[in-house]
Amino acid sequence: TVVTFSLGYAPEQWDGLSRFLLGRGYTERELVNGGLARDRDGGLGDSSSGIYDYFRHRLIFPIRDMRGRVIGFGGRAFGENQPKYLNSPQTLLFEKNSVLYALDMARDTIKLAKQVVIVEGYVDAVIAHQHGTKQTVACIGSAITEKHIQQLKKLTRQVTLALDPDAAGASATEHGIQEALKTFDRTIVPVPLAAANHVAGRRKSHEARGMIRLEEQVDAEINVLQLPAGEDPDEVIRANPSLWDYAVSHPVPLVDYYFKAKTADLNLREPSGKTEAAKRLLPVIGMISDRVKRDAYMRKLSGMISIDERTLYDELQRVLRGQKTTGVIAQFSEPMGQQQVARRRVEEPQAGAGASLTASSGEQEKDSQAGTAGGVGGAEGKPRAALGLDKRKSNTVQLEDYLIGLLLHNPGLSQHVCGIIEDGDFSGTDTRELYHILNSIFQRGSSSLHKPLEQLVPSALLTTVVRARERFESGTPLDGAGQVKFAVQCATRLKRARLIQLNIEKQYVLREAQDTGDVATVQQLQRQLLEIHQQLRTIDSATHLQG
Repeated sequence: TVVTFSLGYAPEQWDGLSRFLLGRGYTERELVNGGLARDRDGGLGDSSSGIYDYFRHRLIFPIRDMRGRVIGFGGRAFGENQPKYLNSPQTLLFEKNSVLYALDMARDTIKLAKQVVIVEGYVDAVIAHQHGTKQTVACIGSAITEKHIQQLKKLTRQVTLALDPDAAGASATEHGIQEALKTFDRTIVPVPLAAANHVAGRRKSHEARGMIRLEEQVDAEINVLQLPAGEDPDEVIRANPSLWDYAVSHPVPLVDYYFKAKTADLNLREPSGKTEAAKRLLPVIGMISDRVKRDAYMRKLSGMISIDERTLYDELQRVLRGQKTTGVIAQFSEPMGQQQVARRRVEEPQAGAGASLTASSGEQEKDSQAGTAGGVGGAEGKPRAALGLDKRKSNTVQLEDYLIGLLLHNPGLSQHVCGIIEDGDFSGTDTRELYHILNSIFQRGSSSLHKPLEQLVPSALLTTVVRARERFESGTPLDGAGQVKFAVQCATRLKRARLIQLNIEKQYVLREAQDTGDVATVQQLQRQLLEIHQQLRTIDSATHLQG
């Protein structure tokens, strides 16, 4: 091990290494710039030299780059001397935030094992390699960074964090998880809506079988290696190597780790603890694209906090609406693995194939700001001022809130939008239900309009009422004609967005039907795609005529 890792020792002398290297022709400035010596600050001895050794009385760990070239050193103190670990200062060759110790030696094994184990210190890494866990690397005196993950994702998709089980280690683990989630690539995956609705027991007539929601999924498997409390990896390996082997081969999945870590400080018997647990864990569950796993964790959370699964599922939908992943639109006209976001276009459906219609997030953003055909604002030229749109949030969500706010302010506008948009055209569960209620109230006649809204709307939707009113009131005041115009434009735009999404979903289902040879389903989907295409042409023509 000593030879393999080129371990060494720095003598307990102020200038032993400096005098040796100066005698070999190196200059003081070269030693300082190389991180081997420091400039004297006076009063450190009688030597005429103006520098002293950077490392003294320490076990030395050479740090290599990916090609095995030494670029820096780490020194571990003996006894109780501080600091316990000392790393080379930043130089032209060495930047500790971008280097992983032992990566040059672990690289091939990481590829073979399809896993990397990240530990916290040099000794942990050396002992792990000595034991045989050669896919181990160590951070160098810092938390895991994006630069670390960028190097690792070229070698493997499975990252196992084995940091020290203390408070600092827990914080470093959380930081490492977030860096990995941020840095690893993301893929677009289809999540069938029918399955999700069955979980809540609320499959609705307008949500046909085969429909999907498109979500982003982190293209990585992030796990946590949990060790006995108070024991570092090297201590576990020495005391109980079989326990270490089992932990490495059976790391705790990220979601299971979060279930434990994020609820450790909560009293789950108290309502406040239950609420906080749901608040912390639902975003984690929302990251899971596998619907079977997602359902399993929803049941686990429901049992943990004794809250009905349907209630949690509704809250999960609100969480998903607030995440960027809900705005992803992808083209599935290419085989899986070649998915790409395409520019918006409408093409006539060809014989034997469905209509192709896609939209890029970039053009959607442009459309939302400039008020293009079918967009809110149109000739007004100031859609953002009128709607008070916030670019940090989904424009679809804001449009839904604004339209609901308009209808709450002026219920009579329902007659202008009910022929354009339906309940199912709303992406949000809460706005969909609220629109259904408001539209039903209008259809029943004027007698219902004079009742307090609190008597007509379930208490669970009152927060949505407040949010929608705030969205409407944050915009530019409109007169009666302006309200009608904006209500129609909001409804038209939401309808168009829904048709675009339906086209993408049906294109995906069409490909599945074609692959399985289901001729009847293929023909049915082609007719539906043609109808969607015709509706979009009608909407675009109407908005063009409106100016």
